[in-house]
Amino acid sequence: MTQTNGITRTIDWQDIGSALLVGSVALPIKLMALSRPEWELSGPTAAVPFLIILAYVFIRARREPQKLDDWGLTTPLTMPAVLTAIAMLLGAILFLALCGTLLGSGLPFEARHLSHMVNYIDDGFCQQFYMCSVGLASLATLRMFQGTWRLPLFVGMIFGLAHFWTPHLIPGTFIPVQVLITFPVGFLAAWYFLRFRSIVPLTLIHAIGYILLHSWVEVQL
Repeated sequence: MTQTNGITRTIDWQDIGSALLVGSVALPIKLMALSRPEWELSGPTAAVPFLIILAYVFIRARREPQKLDDWGLTTPLTMPAVLTAIAMLLGAILFLALCGTLLGSGLPFEARHLSHMVNYIDDGFCQQFYMCSVGLASLATLRMFQGTWRLPLFVGMIFGLAHFWTPHLIPGTFIPVQVLITFPVGFLAAWYFLRFRSIVPLTLIHAIGYILLHSWVEVQL
């Protein structure tokens, strides 16, 4: 086990085990939500994993307080980290606005979009925690991913491929619009976490960007 700038650099198998636990609980709920939409399980689909993660973080951090920094939950946000997060958010908004304009959506924005962003934070947090705090932190310990760009590029490619079967296609092509969006998103999210070790800005960017993606782009396809 080694440390760099106070951050533990080793694979944490307890984190991996918590991911398997959350997945084993969340997957049946997700499948029930898809097969029984009348049950309205969209709330529990996000809330249950979020609560399990909070319980895991609380229990683990009581014994090992340094894990809060390892996970990117309490790592101090420097001015470069804040400015970079703002630039990423503005870039995401401008890119989505461009896509929406090209599709003729008119970029609608209503007050309910703000509440949807807030409601999506728990879902976004779960994804960022296991993508960054667990997944990236583990992969970054492997020799094949040592270096500034290897792991961000790998994550970007995985993100793009994972969204290749989404239903919203670029008009006139077989390519899902999310493939073009998720590659830079995965790349930048991975680079940001590895550089600044914080998932708080990434969670907020995720929540805002996802709602705008749905409102400005996906509804037009």
